[in-house]
Amino acid sequence: MKKLFEFNVPKEVEIEEIETSKNEKGEEIKITKKNKTKEQVKVFIRKPTRALFDEAELFYGVRLSEGIKAGLLTRALLAKRFTNDGGVLSEEEKNVYATLYVALFEKQNEFQKLSIKDESERTETEKVRYKKIITELTQLRTEIQDFETAQASLFDQTAENRARNKTILWWVLQLGYYINDKGEELPFFGQGEFEGKLRVYDTIEETGSEFENLVCRKLAYFVSFWYVGRAASQEDFERLASLSSETSAIEEAVQKEETKEEVKKSDS
Repeated sequence: MKKLFEFNVPKEVEIEEIETSKNEKGEEIKITKKNKTKEQVKVFIRKPTRALFDEAELFYGVRLSEGIKAGLLTRALLAKRFTNDGGVLSEEEKNVYATLYVALFEKQNEFQKLSIKDESERTETEKVRYKKIITELTQLRTEIQDFETAQASLFDQTAENRARNKTILWWVLQLGYYINDKGEELPFFGQGEFEGKLRVYDTIEETGSEFENLVCRKLAYFVSFWYVGRAASQEDFERLASLSSETSAIEEAVQKEETKEEVKKSDS
């Protein structure tokens, strides 16, 4: 099966280990113990066929029609309303948005340079700067996210947006695969039609394991970018994975610094 992108997801498993010892009589005793360990499971995004593209187009059209019939405005009509009122963004908001992104880019570069050095290798000035830049990055990301959320929310309830979100989920359910311990390539959400796969997805959301939820999040992340045209090759997906890892590294660094501060406060 052709693949768009393959990645590993850690999964906690139990393995049985047999320990052998001897009792007071010199008899051999075997004790079976269950230990937890983590193994890497290969998950991949299947390369869609022409038939799947045809199905997806029909699915989108049906969901778009449902939204319009339910009374949702199209993006064109909503945009026209905003244009008549002077546009979605004011000049001041455009400048603020651009400034935030430039600052984020600069801080990320500085963070990467400092991260190359181990904590023990950093000077006192670099240690102080490292802590400060983590806080600044977190604040910038929050400000950008709040800004984008506020702007995107203006179009959240359009018929196209509803149809797009449902179609992305449809693609996630169709393209999500994994390789089991026998080397078999299996659909992560099971065989069958969309509704059956959707029930599996809903069950995972409600009662799924950490592994299953992580797979769902990663598939949604990568498929979403593929759907909007920002990822088509292995290199594109690897870059997205790198960005995701960088964000996780920053969040982990923030948590470590916060933990250190809490420990200091409790000791004092």
